[in-house]
Amino acid sequence: MTSIIFWNCRGARKKQTEHFLRSIVGGSEVMFVGLVETMVDEISRKDVNALVGPCWDFAHFPASWRSDGLLVLWRNDKIQFEMVRMFDQALVGHLVFPNCEKWCLAVVYAGKDYHTRRGLWEVLSSCIDAELPVIVGGDFNCCLDQSEKKGGRRFGFSIVSQEMVALLIDNDLHDLGFTGLKYTWSNNNSKIWVWLDRVLMNSVGIQLAPLVSVRHLLCVASDHCPLLLRLANVTPNSCCRRIRFEDTWRTYPAAWKLV
Repeated sequence: MTSIIFWNCRGARKKQTEHFLRSIVGGSEVMFVGLVETMVDEISRKDVNALVGPCWDFAHFPASWRSDGLLVLWRNDKIQFEMVRMFDQALVGHLVFPNCEKWCLAVVYAGKDYHTRRGLWEVLSSCIDAELPVIVGGDFNCCLDQSEKKGGRRFGFSIVSQEMVALLIDNDLHDLGFTGLKYTWSNNNSKIWVWLDRVLMNSVGIQLAPLVSVRHLLCVASDHCPLLLRLANVTPNSCCRRIRFEDTWRTYPAAWKLV
């Protein structure tokens, strides 16, 4: 089973981030990690080794003024990742499994105002290939319904929410649901809980991995919880399946055509 992590870690160099991420990666067969709000302008090989270990390649978009920043990491002995587009709100690329199956994958950190966010929607729409399975995950800084928020101001279906819904419809993207914590972010001071982080997939991807699941993990080292995506039908060993033939089959005339 292949697993992918999306996480707004609120600082990639924190010791708590390193310890928690390594514990998740070590216990969940994780092949790809997308981190947002790294809050660092440079990432070195040493930093990556501390986060996940030496068998990982990476690509990084630097933070501006010690805010934002995106980082993707992938197991170079298991999968390949070909970068297609990178900017301050998303890293988009093609994830290639050992069986040569290619998925379009985007790690998102959406801007907080709708003018900025429109640039993200345009980039995602231009990079998504309807013929490929697609995964989009990360922090969208937006909720779509009152049930996705607790505390604070009452939810309103603003232009931000409307444009995100339009993105989902236009690009055949579907929320996969989840198990675990209901809300992915909380503001402890004002007692606000919101479902801001999510994983989306298109119909092609759902058909290829019908048993896909998303779990909201505990909030540790950040005010956002990590999202653990499990792709049950996409496995590194899928290219090694064997069809076994037994000579006794030839004794049955009904099986001749099949054999």
